[in-house]
Amino acid sequence: MYATAHRVSRNDQTGVNAFLYLHGRNFSWPQDASSLPDTSPGTLTERQLISVPPGHNPVHSYLDVVAPDGTPRTVLLEALRVFGQDVAERSNPAIFVLGQVTLRFGVRIGLESERESELGLLLAALEQVLPSP
Repeated sequence: MYATAHRVSRNDQTGVNAFLYLHGRNFSWPQDASSLPDTSPGTLTERQLISVPPGHNPVHSYLDVVAPDGTPRTVLLEALRVFGQDVAERSNPAIFVLGQVTLRFGVRIGLESERESELGLLLAALEQVLPSP
């Protein structure tokens, strides 16, 4: 499973787009899953939130959650909660691993002081596309 949220803009429109991808039963989960969004994101599902038409939009911030398909929502939210407790002290971009959940979070240069509010925006959108309990 790969869930992602991006705060993007196009012309005068800014918003958060979020998507859920699944890998399927036969996917062999790697030891280090941090590169999956780039190398093997999975199959896009209908669980999407689109505020700005996708495609070639500047990305202001992003939050990726990667975990094996079927990971309970409570486990995903716990990883996000633990990560968020000290996000201001983490590097930009940040990679965080808790058990089999891998998170990637980053903001563009100039938004570093807004990392906590950016994370909040992205998390609110991501919760809408994460698998149901």
